[in-house]
Amino acid sequence: MSNPYQYQQIGQNIFSPATNIQYVQGEAGAKGYPLANGYTMLLMDSEDQKFYIKKTDAAGIPTMKKYKFEEIVDPEPEKVEYVTKSDFEDFENRIISLLQPPKKPKTTEAKGGEANG
Repeated sequence: MSNPYQYQQIGQNIFSPATNIQYVQGEAGAKGYPLANGYTMLLMDSEDQKFYIKKTDAAGIPTMKKYKFEEIVDPEPEKVEYVTKSDFEDFENRIISLLQPPKKPKTTEAKGGEANG
């Protein structure tokens, strides 16, 4: 007795993808590429980093757009710099010293016993 799913599985493994990609030589090759009415085709330029999307309307009038390939480069992560604990403590001590009120200069006593001021 045969398994009916066996034939279905074999049929699913035989797959021929249909793609609408064609290689052309430059823009002139893309413009001259024949296309059936109401059809869209991706045309890859074999000479440059460009591709073309060519369409024809129901009357067979073609339109074409040009694109260029450009590598997408992820930005490099920003370099993070950290302050060491001793650097932070030095900074903290400088801030504290700046926030303290200035020390009053010592005054000398005059002969009469009063401070000059």
